[in-house]
Amino acid sequence: MSGTRIISVTAREVYSDRMHAAVQATVSTENGAVGKALIGDGISVGSHESPFLYDGGRRFAGRGMTCAAEKIVQVIAPMLIGLEADNQAICDAAILACGKDSVGANATAAVSTAVLLAGANARGIPVYKHLGGIRAITLPIPAALAVSGSNRYGNSVSCGYKPTYCFVAYDFPTYTEASSALWEVYMNWSDFMQERLSIKMQPIAGMAIPKGKLRDDYMLWEMLADVIERSGYSGRIGLQVDMAANCFYDAKRKIYRGLFSEEDKDRRAMIETVVRMTKEYPFVIIEDPLFEDDFEGFAEITRRTDIQITGDDLIATQPQRLKKAISMKAGNALRVVTSQIGTVSECAATVQLAQEHHFGVVPCGERGEGLTACDYAVAYHAGSAHEYGMCYSGNRLLQIEQELGRRARFLGKAGIQGKRFQIASAY
Repeated sequence: MSGTRIISVTAREVYSDRMHAAVQATVSTENGAVGKALIGDGISVGSHESPFLYDGGRRFAGRGMTCAAEKIVQVIAPMLIGLEADNQAICDAAILACGKDSVGANATAAVSTAVLLAGANARGIPVYKHLGGIRAITLPIPAALAVSGSNRYGNSVSCGYKPTYCFVAYDFPTYTEASSALWEVYMNWSDFMQERLSIKMQPIAGMAIPKGKLRDDYMLWEMLADVIERSGYSGRIGLQVDMAANCFYDAKRKIYRGLFSEEDKDRRAMIETVVRMTKEYPFVIIEDPLFEDDFEGFAEITRRTDIQITGDDLIATQPQRLKKAISMKAGNALRVVTSQIGTVSECAATVQLAQEHHFGVVPCGERGEGLTACDYAVAYHAGSAHEYGMCYSGNRLLQIEQELGRRARFLGKAGIQGKRFQIASAY
């Protein structure tokens, strides 16, 4: 296509929205279009993700990314100059020819995503249409962050802001209606926390409950369920939790420390706890309930529950691990993150593999891609997205719904995996 030829590729180290080091790539085309993409670290980083390239040393505790930026400029840029930004497959092949292990997945993901954005801008179309074509019409269920962190038990185990709890609105005819109902529950939750625990909610970021307010998360689950019921949305709005169990796992002792309560839990206790959560409380999505290599445990949880069991650290957007999860029925959905594998094309191939086996996909933008993950969700026909749907992400999805008009499709509960929702393939 005329004007989409890449004429410039630059990069620099920047801050992520978590105040960590990140690498930002900028791709410019002949017709003046620009694509900028930022890739940073996640909170829960599994050992099976494609490795990043870090500077080492003292800066940013060894996780600086000036080397990754240099690799983009010195190694990857010469391979991309002259290629057409709207041909993602060709550009990604050139990026991968540089050697992902050599330049780092943070470098390849940043440039690949920047190419995607530049290609869309050069064509004058939104990213979801550029990536997904005419089939990109599905809106994911919205989610609102309610509680984050685990230090409320008074123990020393911590994993950033994990676990994170969200309200998810799934039984509504349109995204707009689901989003409005979600806002109502979120505001009621804010009032409830003020009245019950004298805690003032922090908009957007959710909240961490201070030590001494709750005995354990069983009390929290009761309160979350109570707010949904009081709001009049039982069976229409449910709960999602990213447990990030990998962060709490002590491999030497084979126990989970400080997850849901101060007491340690062995593998069997954790499985039984997760099963209980799905039977007694309105959870509809549970992510990473066990250690990243426990495929058998994921399979048991999936077999004994009827909701969506998502694998993030378990699968890490890697096709071989996805194939194993599919064959063992270990989970029924995966989180998809471009930086976990390295390029947009590789990520899209993993999504296709998942959909061919009726495995759900859950796009996520928390590694720096931000609102682009909203476009991914629509392009990938995702029934759910990772903690997206309020504030800025909600605005983007509402905008997409308006752009699609009558073509917009909201799967609602049919977009959630699990026997409870009687999933029929939507692909």
